[in-house]
Amino acid sequence: METLRLRALRQPVHAERLLEALATRANIIPKNSFRICDPDALPVTLQRVMFDAAQEGCIWVCWARGSHSWLFTCETRDPTSPERPAVVLRVKVYGQDGDLMEAGDWTLAADGKWERCAA
Repeated sequence: METLRLRALRQPVHAERLLEALATRANIIPKNSFRICDPDALPVTLQRVMFDAAQEGCIWVCWARGSHSWLFTCETRDPTSPERPAVVLRVKVYGQDGDLMEAGDWTLAADGKWERCAA
């Protein structure tokens, strides 16, 4: 049963919701940022990153505030351990200029908070 739940959460629509929740609840983006859903509305530098990520099967979400934008890409990973079966997101965060700012694996803890996976 747990395997079916994990497979369902790995579907793109669920993974996108998880990525959105991570970005907003883990305090990675500033408050009062707004979501950019239209790829054509992204800065050209982030459009290239988004396109490359989509070609690799990753999903993306982008936020902006003022003149700054943050593009998040992710792919789902297998759980880090059999004792703790949870969806793991391999997340990359890009800044306005398209440079990679941060990368790492994140999972949703039992208390509902996002935490980085141990390396």
